[in-house]
Amino acid sequence: MEERFNRIKRMQQNLAYELQAFMADLFTSAADPAVIIGFAQRLGMDISATERVVASPQPAFDPYRILGCDRSMPQEQVRRRYLDLLRKVHPDTAGIKGTEYLTQLVTEAFKKVSKERGW
Repeated sequence: MEERFNRIKRMQQNLAYELQAFMADLFTSAADPAVIIGFAQRLGMDISATERVVASPQPAFDPYRILGCDRSMPQEQVRRRYLDLLRKVHPDTAGIKGTEYLTQLVTEAFKKVSKERGW
C-alpha cells in the first residue's frame, strides 16, 4: 500500500513539474503551438497521427490535435482519450492549480469533435 502511495506521489510530482514547465513556457511565448504540442507529447498524447498544418499567423484550433486523436478514431476511443486527458489536467484531479486553461482547451476540443460528428 505504501509503495502504491509513493508511486502515485511520484506521478503527481512529475505532473506538477511538467505543468510548471509548461506554464513557464506558455507565459513566455504566449500561445506558441510548438509549446502546446510539446506539452501534449509530455502528457503522452500521440499527435504524430494528426495532419501537419503549415504555420500561419493565427493558428487554427484543431480539436483532434489537442486530444491527440486521429480523425478516423471511433467515438468510444475519442471519448476515452478525452476523459484520460481531463483527469490529467483538471485542477481537482491533477492536484495542481493553474490548469484551468488546459481543462477548458481539452473540453472545447471534445465539444467541437462531438458537434462535428453529431453525438
